[in-house]
Amino acid sequence: MTKTGSLNGSAESGLERLSLEARIYRAHAGLTRSEKRLADVLLEHQMDLPLFTAVELAEKAGVSKSTAARLIRALGYKSYTEAKRAIRTEQFWGSPQAGLPVSTEHGASAAKMMEADLENIRLTLATISEQRLSEIARRVAEARRVWIMGMRSGEGLALHADHYLNLIRDGVQILDYGAGALSRSVAAVGPGDLLLVIAFRRRPRVLVRLLEEARQAGAETLLITDRSAGASARAADMTLRCHTQSPAPFNSFAAAVTLINCLAWQVHAAMGASAIERYRRIDDLVSEFDDVSTPLPQK
Repeated sequence: MTKTGSLNGSAESGLERLSLEARIYRAHAGLTRSEKRLADVLLEHQMDLPLFTAVELAEKAGVSKSTAARLIRALGYKSYTEAKRAIRTEQFWGSPQAGLPVSTEHGASAAKMMEADLENIRLTLATISEQRLSEIARRVAEARRVWIMGMRSGEGLALHADHYLNLIRDGVQILDYGAGALSRSVAAVGPGDLLLVIAFRRRPRVLVRLLEEARQAGAETLLITDRSAGASARAADMTLRCHTQSPAPFNSFAAAVTLINCLAWQVHAAMGASAIERYRRIDDLVSEFDDVSTPLPQK
Protein backbone atom coordinates (compact mmCIF):
# COMPACT_ATOMS: atom_id res chain seq x y z
CA MET A 1 0.00 0.00 0.00
CA THR A 2 1.31 3.48 -0.88
CA LYS A 3 1.47 6.33 1.57
CA THR A 4 -1.50 7.97 -0.09
CA GLY A 5 -3.50 4.78 0.08
CA SER A 6 -3.01 4.55 3.83
CA LEU A 7 -5.42 7.43 4.29
CA ASN A 8 -8.37 5.57 2.83
CA GLY A 9 -9.04 3.60 5.95
CA SER A 10 -9.15 6.74 8.08
CA ALA A 11 -12.30 8.13 6.43
CA GLU A 12 -14.46 6.48 9.06
CA SER A 13 -12.46 8.10 11.89
CA GLY A 14 -13.21 11.76 11.15
CA LEU A 15 -11.68 12.37 7.70
CA GLU A 16 -15.14 12.70 6.16
CA ARG A 17 -15.74 15.74 8.38
CA LEU A 18 -12.75 17.64 6.99
CA SER A 19 -12.88 20.17 4.16
CA LEU A 20 -11.10 19.55 0.86
CA GLU A 21 -8.34 21.93 1.88
CA ALA A 22 -7.81 20.22 5.24
CA ARG A 23 -7.70 16.80 3.55
CA ILE A 24 -5.04 17.98 1.08
CA TYR A 25 -2.86 19.49 3.81
CA ARG A 26 -3.20 16.29 5.84
CA ALA A 27 -2.22 14.06 2.91
CA HIS A 28 0.32 16.35 1.23
CA ALA A 29 3.53 14.87 2.64
CA GLY A 30 2.66 11.41 1.32
CA LEU A 31 1.59 12.42 -2.18
CA THR A 32 3.62 11.75 -5.30
CA ARG A 33 4.91 14.66 -7.38
CA SER A 34 2.09 14.35 -9.92
CA GLU A 35 -0.51 14.04 -7.17
CA LYS A 36 0.84 17.22 -5.56
CA ARG A 37 0.47 19.07 -8.87
CA LEU A 38 -3.14 17.98 -9.09
CA ALA A 39 -3.72 18.81 -5.41
CA ASP A 40 -2.54 22.37 -6.10
CA VAL A 41 -5.05 22.62 -8.96
CA LEU A 42 -7.82 21.39 -6.66
CA LEU A 43 -6.90 24.05 -4.12
CA GLU A 44 -6.83 26.77 -6.75
CA HIS A 45 -10.26 25.83 -8.09
CA GLN A 46 -11.96 24.67 -4.90
CA MET A 47 -14.53 27.48 -5.00
CA ASP A 48 -15.73 26.42 -8.47
CA LEU A 49 -14.67 22.76 -8.40
CA PRO A 50 -18.18 21.42 -9.14
CA LEU A 51 -17.98 23.12 -12.55
CA PHE A 52 -15.08 20.90 -13.68
CA THR A 53 -14.89 17.23 -14.56
CA ALA A 54 -12.11 15.08 -13.17
CA VAL A 55 -10.61 14.84 -16.65
CA GLU A 56 -10.53 18.64 -17.04
CA LEU A 57 -8.74 19.07 -13.72
CA ALA A 58 -6.24 16.33 -14.61
CA GLU A 59 -5.52 18.14 -17.88
CA LYS A 60 -4.97 21.43 -16.05
CA ALA A 61 -2.40 19.72 -13.84
CA GLY A 62 -0.85 17.77 -16.71
CA VAL A 63 -1.45 14.40 -15.06
CA SER A 64 -3.29 11.22 -16.04
CA LYS A 65 -6.86 10.24 -15.19
CA SER A 66 -5.51 7.40 -13.08
CA THR A 67 -3.54 9.94 -10.99
CA ALA A 68 -6.76 11.89 -10.44
CA ALA A 69 -8.56 8.75 -9.32
CA ARG A 70 -5.74 7.85 -6.89
CA LEU A 71 -5.71 11.34 -5.38
CA ILE A 72 -9.47 11.43 -4.88
CA ARG A 73 -9.29 8.10 -3.01
CA ALA A 74 -6.26 9.28 -1.02
CA LEU A 75 -8.26 12.29 0.15
CA GLY A 76 -10.92 9.98 1.55
CA TYR A 77 -13.60 10.40 -1.13
CA LYS A 78 -15.13 7.32 -2.76
CA SER A 79 -15.39 9.13 -6.09
CA TYR A 80 -15.01 12.54 -7.70
CA THR A 81 -18.81 12.83 -7.73
CA GLU A 82 -18.85 12.39 -3.96
CA ALA A 83 -16.07 14.98 -3.62
CA LYS A 84 -18.06 17.55 -5.61
CA ARG A 85 -21.18 16.83 -3.58
CA ALA A 86 -19.28 17.33 -0.32
CA ILE A 87 -17.75 20.58 -1.53
CA ARG A 88 -21.16 21.94 -2.51
CA THR A 89 -22.40 21.37 1.03
CA GLU A 90 -19.41 22.93 2.81
CA GLN A 91 -21.20 25.91 4.29
CA PHE A 92 -18.23 27.65 5.80
CA TRP A 93 -15.66 27.61 3.00
CA GLY A 94 -12.91 30.01 3.85
CA SER A 95 -13.47 29.73 7.57
CA PRO A 96 -10.53 28.14 9.36
CA GLN A 97 -13.08 26.12 11.33
CA ALA A 98 -14.13 24.28 8.15
CA GLY A 99 -11.37 21.73 8.49
CA LEU A 100 -11.01 21.67 12.24
CA PRO A 101 -10.69 18.09 13.53
CA VAL A 102 -13.09 17.13 16.30
CA SER A 103 -10.19 16.22 18.56
CA THR A 104 -9.08 19.88 18.74
CA GLU A 105 -12.34 21.31 20.01
CA HIS A 106 -10.93 21.49 23.55
CA GLY A 107 -7.68 23.12 22.41
CA ALA A 108 -4.51 21.99 20.70
CA SER A 109 -1.37 21.45 22.75
CA ALA A 110 1.48 23.96 22.49
CA ALA A 111 3.68 21.22 21.03
CA LYS A 112 1.13 20.44 18.32
CA MET A 113 0.80 24.12 17.42
CA MET A 114 4.56 24.50 17.20
CA GLU A 115 4.92 21.40 15.04
CA ALA A 116 2.24 22.71 12.67
CA ASP A 117 3.96 26.10 12.42
CA LEU A 118 7.33 24.52 11.71
CA GLU A 119 5.80 22.29 9.04
CA ASN A 120 4.10 25.28 7.42
CA ILE A 121 7.42 27.14 7.30
CA ARG A 122 9.24 24.13 5.88
CA LEU A 123 6.65 23.44 3.19
CA THR A 124 6.41 27.12 2.22
CA LEU A 125 10.13 27.72 1.80
CA ALA A 126 10.62 24.36 0.06
CA THR A 127 8.38 25.50 -2.81
CA ILE A 128 10.14 28.85 -3.36
CA SER A 129 13.59 28.69 -4.91
CA GLU A 130 16.37 31.02 -3.77
CA GLN A 131 16.61 32.27 -7.33
CA ARG A 132 12.94 33.25 -7.44
CA LEU A 133 13.03 34.94 -4.05
CA SER A 134 16.18 36.86 -5.07
CA GLU A 135 14.54 38.00 -8.30
CA ILE A 136 11.43 39.24 -6.48
CA ALA A 137 13.64 40.99 -3.91
CA ARG A 138 15.53 42.72 -6.73
CA ARG A 139 12.28 44.09 -8.11
CA VAL A 140 11.29 45.35 -4.66
CA ALA A 141 14.72 46.98 -4.31
CA GLU A 142 14.58 48.66 -7.73
CA ALA A 143 10.99 49.91 -7.55
CA ARG A 144 10.48 53.68 -7.46
CA ARG A 145 8.14 53.31 -4.52
CA VAL A 146 6.80 50.29 -2.63
CA TRP A 147 3.16 50.36 -1.56
CA ILE A 148 1.93 47.72 0.90
CA MET A 149 -1.68 46.73 1.46
CA GLY A 150 -2.84 44.12 3.97
CA MET A 151 -6.39 42.87 3.50
CA ARG A 152 -8.34 41.44 6.44
CA SER A 153 -6.02 38.97 8.21
CA GLY A 154 -3.11 40.35 6.17
CA GLU A 155 -3.26 43.73 7.90
CA GLY A 156 -0.85 42.83 10.70
CA LEU A 157 1.52 41.15 8.25
CA ALA A 158 1.52 44.34 6.17
CA LEU A 159 2.71 46.28 9.22
CA HIS A 160 5.45 43.68 9.70
CA ALA A 161 6.60 44.01 6.07
CA ASP A 162 6.45 47.81 6.25
CA HIS A 163 8.62 47.88 9.37
CA TYR A 164 11.46 45.86 7.86
CA LEU A 165 11.40 47.31 4.36
CA ASN A 166 11.43 50.85 5.77
CA LEU A 167 14.63 50.04 7.62
CA ILE A 168 16.47 49.31 4.39
CA ARG A 169 14.95 51.62 1.74
CA ASP A 170 12.90 54.78 1.45
CA GLY A 171 9.66 55.19 -0.45
CA VAL A 172 7.83 52.43 1.42
CA GLN A 173 4.30 53.15 2.59
CA ILE A 174 1.21 51.27 3.71
CA LEU A 175 -1.97 51.91 1.74
CA ASP A 176 -5.23 52.33 3.62
CA TYR A 177 -7.80 49.58 3.12
CA GLY A 178 -10.49 51.23 5.21
CA ALA A 179 -13.98 52.11 4.02
CA GLY A 180 -13.88 54.65 1.22
CA ALA A 181 -10.07 54.65 1.08
CA LEU A 182 -9.45 52.14 -1.72
CA SER A 183 -9.98 54.62 -4.54
CA ARG A 184 -7.44 57.05 -3.06
CA SER A 185 -5.00 54.24 -2.32
CA VAL A 186 -5.09 52.77 -5.82
CA ALA A 187 -4.83 56.25 -7.37
CA ALA A 188 -1.50 56.75 -5.57
CA VAL A 189 0.14 53.83 -7.40
CA GLY A 190 2.00 54.82 -10.55
CA PRO A 191 4.66 53.83 -13.12
CA GLY A 192 7.76 52.21 -11.69
CA ASP A 193 6.07 51.43 -8.37
CA LEU A 194 5.55 48.02 -6.80
CA LEU A 195 2.34 47.12 -5.01
CA LEU A 196 2.68 44.39 -2.40
CA VAL A 197 -0.67 42.95 -1.34
CA ILE A 198 -1.00 40.47 1.52
CA ALA A 199 -4.33 38.67 1.41
CA PHE A 200 -5.24 35.18 2.57
CA ARG A 201 -8.36 33.04 2.31
CA ARG A 202 -11.64 34.93 2.29
CA ARG A 203 -9.94 37.46 0.05
CA PRO A 204 -12.11 40.51 -0.78
CA ARG A 205 -13.71 40.29 -4.21
CA VAL A 206 -12.20 43.64 -5.17
CA LEU A 207 -8.66 42.23 -4.98
CA VAL A 208 -8.46 41.11 -8.61
CA ARG A 209 -9.67 44.48 -9.89
CA LEU A 210 -7.23 46.25 -7.58
CA LEU A 211 -4.27 44.27 -8.93
CA GLU A 212 -5.38 44.84 -12.50
CA GLU A 213 -5.71 48.59 -11.95
CA ALA A 214 -2.23 48.80 -10.41
CA ARG A 215 -0.73 46.98 -13.41
CA GLN A 216 -2.58 49.28 -15.81
CA ALA A 217 -1.06 52.23 -13.95
CA GLY A 218 2.41 50.89 -14.74
CA ALA A 219 3.23 49.27 -11.41
CA GLU A 220 4.39 45.73 -10.73
CA THR A 221 2.30 43.67 -8.35
CA LEU A 222 3.35 41.11 -5.75
CA LEU A 223 0.78 38.98 -3.91
CA ILE A 224 1.57 37.07 -0.72
CA THR A 225 -1.25 34.61 -0.13
CA ASP A 226 -2.13 30.99 0.60
CA ARG A 227 -2.32 28.03 -1.76
CA SER A 228 -6.00 28.45 -2.54
CA ALA A 229 -5.60 31.74 -4.44
CA GLY A 230 -6.75 31.44 -8.05
CA ALA A 231 -7.93 34.52 -9.94
CA SER A 232 -5.98 36.91 -7.71
CA ALA A 233 -2.75 34.93 -8.20
CA ARG A 234 -3.24 35.07 -11.97
CA ALA A 235 -3.87 38.83 -11.78
CA ALA A 236 -0.57 39.50 -9.96
CA ASP A 237 2.82 39.76 -11.67
CA MET A 238 4.39 37.73 -8.87
CA THR A 239 2.85 35.44 -6.26
CA LEU A 240 4.35 33.91 -3.12
CA ARG A 241 2.18 31.24 -1.50
CA CYS A 242 2.27 30.23 2.16
CA HIS A 243 1.04 27.13 3.97
CA THR A 244 -1.37 28.20 6.71
CA GLN A 245 -2.86 24.97 8.08
CA SER A 246 -3.36 24.88 11.84
CA PRO A 247 -4.81 22.49 14.42
CA ALA A 248 -6.52 25.53 15.95
CA PRO A 249 -9.74 27.17 14.69
CA PHE A 250 -7.80 29.88 12.87
CA ASN A 251 -5.05 30.03 10.27
CA SER A 252 -1.37 30.03 11.11
CA PHE A 253 0.69 32.88 9.65
CA ALA A 254 4.05 31.69 10.98
CA ALA A 255 5.20 30.82 7.46
CA ALA A 256 4.10 34.23 6.15
CA VAL A 257 6.12 36.02 8.84
CA THR A 258 9.19 33.92 8.02
CA LEU A 259 8.71 34.51 4.30
CA ILE A 260 8.51 38.28 4.82
CA ASN A 261 11.68 38.09 6.94
CA CYS A 262 13.46 36.23 4.15
CA LEU A 263 12.22 38.65 1.51
CA ALA A 264 13.33 41.70 3.50
CA TRP A 265 16.78 40.18 4.01
CA GLN A 266 17.07 39.51 0.28
CA VAL A 267 16.02 43.11 -0.47
CA HIS A 268 18.75 44.26 1.93
CA ALA A 269 21.29 42.18 -0.01
CA ALA A 270 20.05 43.48 -3.36
CA MET A 271 20.35 47.12 -2.28
CA GLY A 272 23.85 46.67 -0.90
CA ALA A 273 25.60 49.73 0.49
CA SER A 274 22.54 52.01 0.38
CA ALA A 275 20.58 49.63 2.63
CA ILE A 276 23.49 49.35 5.06
CA GLU A 277 23.85 53.12 5.24
CA ARG A 278 20.12 53.70 5.76
CA TYR A 279 19.92 51.04 8.46
CA ARG A 280 23.00 52.49 10.20
CA ARG A 281 21.61 56.04 10.15
CA ILE A 282 18.25 54.92 11.56
CA ASP A 283 20.06 52.96 14.25
CA ASP A 284 22.07 56.06 15.22
CA LEU A 285 18.90 58.17 15.45
CA VAL A 286 17.00 55.70 17.62
CA SER A 287 18.65 56.81 20.85
CA GLU A 288 18.01 60.48 20.04
CA PHE A 289 14.38 60.37 18.89
CA ASP A 290 12.83 57.11 20.11
CA ASP A 291 12.04 56.62 23.76
CA VAL A 292 13.42 53.12 24.09
CA SER A 293 15.84 51.34 26.37
CA THR A 294 18.62 49.26 24.88
CA PRO A 295 20.28 46.47 26.89
CA LEU A 296 23.92 47.22 27.61
CA PRO A 297 26.49 44.63 26.53
CA GLN A 298 27.50 42.29 29.32
CA LYS A 299 31.02 42.71 30.67
